[in-house]
Amino acid sequence: MDYILNLSVICLLSIFVDVVKIGKAEETRLDTKRGTVIGEAEFVEFNGEYKPIVRFLGIPYAKPPVGERRFTKPEPYGNFTSLYNATFHRPHCMQTRLSFKYIKDYQQDEDCLYLNIYIPGNYSYSAQSHAVMIYIHGGGFLDGGADIYVGDKLSAFNDIIVVAINYRLNVFGFLSDGANLRGNFGLWDMKLAIQWVHDNINDYGGDPTRVTLFGQSAGGAAVMYQAINPNNRGLIHRVIAQSGSIFGYWALQRKTAKTFDWFASSVNCSSRYISETMKCLRSKPATDLKLHENEYVLQFVPNVDSEFLPEEPEALSKRNSEAGRAAMKFFSEIDFLNGVTSSDGNFAREYWTAWMKYENIDTDENISEGVPKSFLTDIYIPDKLSQMFDNIPDTLKRSVVFQYTDWSNDTDPFLVRSELLQFESDTVFFVPSSISSRVHQRSKGNQTSGSSYFYVFDHKPSFVPDPDWLEGATHVMDLAYIFGFPKPLQSKLIKDYHAVDPFKVLPEDFVFSKVMMTLWSNFAKTGNPNLPVPNDDNNIPVWPTFDLKDEAYLSISTNMSSESVQHHFDGEKVAFWEGIVPLLTDCNDQDTTSAAFSVQNVQWLLYVFMLCAFVFMS
Repeated sequence: MDYILNLSVICLLSIFVDVVKIGKAEETRLDTKRGTVIGEAEFVEFNGEYKPIVRFLGIPYAKPPVGERRFTKPEPYGNFTSLYNATFHRPHCMQTRLSFKYIKDYQQDEDCLYLNIYIPGNYSYSAQSHAVMIYIHGGGFLDGGADIYVGDKLSAFNDIIVVAINYRLNVFGFLSDGANLRGNFGLWDMKLAIQWVHDNINDYGGDPTRVTLFGQSAGGAAVMYQAINPNNRGLIHRVIAQSGSIFGYWALQRKTAKTFDWFASSVNCSSRYISETMKCLRSKPATDLKLHENEYVLQFVPNVDSEFLPEEPEALSKRNSEAGRAAMKFFSEIDFLNGVTSSDGNFAREYWTAWMKYENIDTDENISEGVPKSFLTDIYIPDKLSQMFDNIPDTLKRSVVFQYTDWSNDTDPFLVRSELLQFESDTVFFVPSSISSRVHQRSKGNQTSGSSYFYVFDHKPSFVPDPDWLEGATHVMDLAYIFGFPKPLQSKLIKDYHAVDPFKVLPEDFVFSKVMMTLWSNFAKTGNPNLPVPNDDNNIPVWPTFDLKDEAYLSISTNMSSESVQHHFDGEKVAFWEGIVPLLTDCNDQDTTSAAFSVQNVQWLLYVFMLCAFVFMS
C-alpha cells in the first residue's frame, strides 16, 4: 500500500515539476505560433514557501528602433527564424537620469523593445487559461526597465501571468516638433506590446480576454493613456494606476516645437528643412542624443499628436468633441483601480534640500529642522505654478500660498515642511489621481461600464525608516509589496530610496505583501479586489467601489479595520484645484458681465473674491 502511495506521489510530482528543480533553473522549450522559444523553469521562494514558475525573458515584440526606424512608430517583430533564447534579460532602453545610482547596474541600448513573461506552475500541463497582468514601469518617462520588476512571486503565488515590458524613453520615445514628427513613440511601443500579448499570450497559457495593465508613477499615467485610446478596445480590460495620472501637469508635453528646436540645435542638427534635421538625428550615435542631467528632461513626455492623443486629457474628459466622447466611452468600459501613497510628495525631498542649499538656506538632507516659510511661499510655489500654467495672476499665486499655510503658526518650520509635502503630493499625485477616478465615474452610465476603486497606501516600511519625522508611505514603496520583494527592486530601493542595507523583510512585511498581491491579482481576475480570493483571515474590510456621491476608498495598511474604509480623500484640496484654480488662472481675462455666465460660476467667483480679500488683508 505504501509503495502504491509513494508511486502515485512521484507520478504527481513528475507531472507538476517536470523540468523544475528547487534551487536551480532548468531550460525548457515552448512551441508558439511565432516559433520555438527556450525559457527557464524553477521553484521560487516567498516567506519559506516554494512554488514553480516558468519565465521567458527578453522576447522581442518590435523590430529594433535603430537607423531609419529611430523616431518612428514601432514595427512588429514577426516570427522567429530560428530557436529563440529567452533565458536572459535584454538591455534597458536609453536612459536620461544620472542621479539614480541603480541605473548603473544595467546595460542600455537603443535595441530594447523586449518583454518578459512569468507563468505560474508548469505551462506544459496547465489546462487553465490565466488572467494576465502587463506591467509598465515608471521613471518620469525618462528611465527604468522591465527587468527590475521581476514577476516571479506575484505570478507563482497568485496564479496569474505577469508580463513586464520595455518602451522607448525620453528623447528616443517622445521627441516631437508638433507637426511633421508627431512623437509618442513610447506610447506606440506600449500599444504594440499590448497587441503582441493579445495575439500571442494564449500560447503561454494566458487568457487574452482578461488583460490588466498596471503601472506606477509615469507608468500609472502610461496605462491611463492606453485606457483612453479606443483602438485598445478588446486588447485591455482593466487598469491599475498607482501614483500616476494623465491629469498631472508633468505627464504632458506642451511646447513641442520649441523643445524640438532646442534639442536639434544642441546636437548640431538644426536645419530649415525637417527632412534634413531628421536625417541628421538618425545618423547620430545613440549616446550623442542622450540628455544630460537637468537638460529639459521633463519636456520629453507624451504630447497631443492628433493620432494617439487627439486632444489634451482634460479636454477629452469634457466630452465636447467626437474624440473626447469616444475616449471617455472606452475609459468608462474599463475596470479602473487607482490610488496614491500617503506621502507621495516626499519623492522630491532631495530636490528641495539641493535647492535650499543653492539658495544658501542652511538645511540637511532629511530637513529634520524643518523648512523656512520663505522657501515655500517665495520660491517653491511660484516656480511650481510656472511649470503648471502659462498665465499666473497674482491672485492665483497668493491664493495657493494661502491654501498651503498653517495659520496656527505660519512661520513654524515644521508646519511649513508639512505644507510643502502636502503641496507636492497634491499637485503631482493626489489631485490628478482623484480627478482620474471622478472622470471615470462621470463617463459611466451604460451597461458596459466598468467598476471603480480608489486606495491610499498608508504603510511606512520597516526597511525604509528614514526620515524619522515622515509618517505613512512615500513614492514607490507600494511596489515592493506588490512584487514580493524581488532582488533587483530591493537594490533599487537601497541605492536610491534610503532602504537599509542589507535589505531586511520582517514577518509582518511578508503577511502584508500577501495581502497586496491578493488585492491586485483579484482585481486582475475579476475586476473586484475582494474576489475571488477573500482576505478574511487577515481581517481585511470589504473594499467598496468608488462613486461620485460617497467617494469611498480603502486606506491600505498593516492594521486595517472597518475604519480603513474612508471617504472624499483630500476633498478640500481637490475642490480647490479642480473648482477654483481654473477660475483664478483666467481671472485677468474673465468677462463677468457676459450673459452666458452661469450661476455656478458666479458662486465660485464670490467664493474666490472673498478668499482673495482675506489674503490681501492678511
